[in-house]
Amino acid sequence: MRILVVEDHRILLDSLAMLLASIEDVEVVSKHTNGRQVLTALELDSNINLVVSDLQMPIMNGIELTLQLRDQFPSVKICLLTVADQPDAIKEAIRAGADGYVLKSADRSELEKALVMINKGHKFYSDQVLMQLAGETSIELVPDSGKPDKITITKRELDVLKLIAQEYSGSEIAEKLFIAPTTVETHRKHLMQKLGVQSTIGLVKYAIKYQLV
Repeated sequence: MRILVVEDHRILLDSLAMLLASIEDVEVVSKHTNGRQVLTALELDSNINLVVSDLQMPIMNGIELTLQLRDQFPSVKICLLTVADQPDAIKEAIRAGADGYVLKSADRSELEKALVMINKGHKFYSDQVLMQLAGETSIELVPDSGKPDKITITKRELDVLKLIAQEYSGSEIAEKLFIAPTTVETHRKHLMQKLGVQSTIGLVKYAIKYQLV
């Protein structure tokens, strides 16, 4: 996996490059301090699999770089690294076409998982990012592999799923839907079984992935 690294703080750039280079099958081809340098580098060598870029940079930031890559080098994937975990920033990055969005607080194993998944053609958003998006109703995410297999979900289950993804508690969902809290838990269990997930976070990820919220 041939990677370009972009970070405007040189100490962080060197540290990030060393970390990425320590991951199996990763080759850090070059390091850059802004997006414009990346585009120049790709004109000289377009055989790059992935760009790992900071979000906030001078001259050309991560969002602008993402848009340029989608236009000029669509085969090159991009993963944005940032301290920003606000829904607006996340939505902007996703809508620009970012393949991944990982917080700088992530550990090495999460970063490695992100690179592997993105290189295989999947999207990757850290759990913190997904939880930030859970309460948003206007985000547009494109599923990795089209629509899910046909699963029969009742209207009431869908109502419960949407409220779970908006971080309402079981008692709050019961109050909103005029049903008993035990009924909410029954719907939650049925949803987990039908969707093949193991936790509430799994339900949230599913709801976001398939644009149910």
